[in-house]
Amino acid sequence: MLDDKQIEEIILEPDPARVMEGLRDTGYDFNTAMADLVDNSIAAKATVIKVKIDLSPSQEISVYIADNGHGMDMSGLKNAMKYGSAKRDDPSSLGKFGLGLKTASTAFCRSLSLLSKTKDSNYHKVQWDLDEICKINKWKLLQPELDQDEIDILEDVSGGGSGTLVIWEKVDRLMKSYSQTKALNKAFQKIVNGVKQHFAMVYQRYIDTSFEGTQHITIYINDEIVKPWDPFCEAEPKSQQLAKEKIEVELPNGDKTFFEIEAWLLPRKDEFSSPTAKSEAKVSNDMEGFYVYRENRLIHYGGWLGMFISDPHISLLRVKFSFDHTLDDAFNVDIKKSRILLNEDIYEYLKDQFIPSPRRVAEDIYRKGQTSAIQKSSGGAHEASNQNIDSKASAVQAAKVDVIDANTGKVQVTNSQGSFTGVIKIQASSKPGQTRVIPVDTIESGMLWEPTIVEGKHAVSINQSHPYYSKVYAPVLDNSVLITGMDALLWALAEAEMATYNEDTKEQYEDMRVQVSRILKKLVNDLPDPKTDEEE
Repeated sequence: MLDDKQIEEIILEPDPARVMEGLRDTGYDFNTAMADLVDNSIAAKATVIKVKIDLSPSQEISVYIADNGHGMDMSGLKNAMKYGSAKRDDPSSLGKFGLGLKTASTAFCRSLSLLSKTKDSNYHKVQWDLDEICKINKWKLLQPELDQDEIDILEDVSGGGSGTLVIWEKVDRLMKSYSQTKALNKAFQKIVNGVKQHFAMVYQRYIDTSFEGTQHITIYINDEIVKPWDPFCEAEPKSQQLAKEKIEVELPNGDKTFFEIEAWLLPRKDEFSSPTAKSEAKVSNDMEGFYVYRENRLIHYGGWLGMFISDPHISLLRVKFSFDHTLDDAFNVDIKKSRILLNEDIYEYLKDQFIPSPRRVAEDIYRKGQTSAIQKSSGGAHEASNQNIDSKASAVQAAKVDVIDANTGKVQVTNSQGSFTGVIKIQASSKPGQTRVIPVDTIESGMLWEPTIVEGKHAVSINQSHPYYSKVYAPVLDNSVLITGMDALLWALAEAEMATYNEDTKEQYEDMRVQVSRILKKLVNDLPDPKTDEEE
């Protein structure tokens, strides 16, 4: 054995250039990176944050984020620029890991500067310059001369009081080069608009003055104020809160905390209060699912956290999931604050108990809206079918049906098997000439079709809410040959049922229709849903 005195103390300093260059690839997108910097401003108790994203004639981009928070003296600036800065006293701080400022910034720029002052200090400025670091390979924090233009940008927000300005220069990973000015400006504006939309969503609870329980801030991007975006459209009269629960959680140390969860169903597209409200709701497969808030800051949106795949039938359902910093470890909040991982018990509870009922309601509402849209677009799609069947029905009918009681549907069926009483749907024609093929909103037990008597004629009702109709019929409603052929098949099945109807088979026929309809539902499950004119 080695003597304790012979054990060498090994201290390995990280290579500055390799670390800084390597941390440029931590997976930030621009919106997430910008939000990380705003988190720091909020942690500094800022009430106003101004973001400027500038594009020079030479296609160079500069980014400035100024706030009126408590600011930093030189000691604070050194800590802020340190990789793995000291832990904040407030555990609820949005700035959590001590890396976000540096990794988020250098993911897009090679020069990161901080200009700051407290209420008691003068202005100080420090800078990480990756090119300088790579040249000398030392953790050398630069102290550039103060720039009056930068001081003016900060004082526009701070009024000469405390505050901080983050400066990105040498931005090399945001935009490619463009030869045409029009294309350049379009791409640049898309980036700016993307940040606005991201902030409106991520900081909704902070910039919405009506929201209680958090500090309120005002955010500007290129001098335009950011307005809050509510994913749940709570101001819409027909938005519905389907479920709400407050779940208590016991932490490993025995302390108790909780998270809150709510399921919200948005209105169908035709039920929004205005076209603007409908557009701003952003109803789509990408936006359905969980919206996860940590300390009132959105850290994840869209998707079902691995529980389910996105489904157009559930596109109106959004789930609000809110927790505070005490559950950070339990939910494995990542460094970018853009992802959580649920522990097994919570995951199973949400998947098996909380979510299923709202999902069923959402699918039912979607189906009703889809059926309504299909009905509007179907128009006279079945006219040719009615004419074709009506012209040939007398030659192929093998049963005689006499109505005994139109109110109850009681009929007497006479066919080659004999004469029998039973119950068949009796209804009047809703359109002139529509007496053989009758599209209806729904049929009992979810059946696709059923025999019907319309004005004394043998007919077939077709369920427009069945997936077979929406996925197979609807896409070809303008093709009269296909519609006539499919309608003829269903009418023939209904007619064959009446032609062979007797006391022994009448229940079996209904069971057969139910089973065939269920099988068809599964077979067409993976076919695309039709797009209505509105969605097109």
